[in-house]
Amino acid sequence: METISNKLIAAGILAVLTLISGMMVSRSGKPLNIWLVTLHKLIAVAGVVLIVIIVNQLFKSADGKTIVTIGLMTISAILFLALIATGAFLTREEMELPAFVLKIHQVVPLLALASSSLTVYLLLPNKG
Repeated sequence: METISNKLIAAGILAVLTLISGMMVSRSGKPLNIWLVTLHKLIAVAGVVLIVIIVNQLFKSADGKTIVTIGLMTISAILFLALIATGAFLTREEMELPAFVLKIHQVVPLLALASSSLTVYLLLPNKG
């Protein structure tokens, strides 16, 4: 369980770094700084990969895999995919995007964090 705790701390740090680098990208203006965008994307991908590893490890060891947990994992996956898609659209400078694409990219991280945190909590043994 100590390994899971260390991975959860690392995932939290990566999530914070993703948010900070995302705010830096947002404030850097157009044209986007390619190094900053690349750093933001790499940190985000590392965080998603680590979360997948954690959830997979917990899912294998969890007792009573419920439909709620599977549903939350599915919602988390969809939210992370939405972040990846909207992030890709936002880095395309030749495209004029509707304002809701940026709004989705700003709101979905909080939803993804809540959903994935709840998933991990439900998968943790001895949570009572």
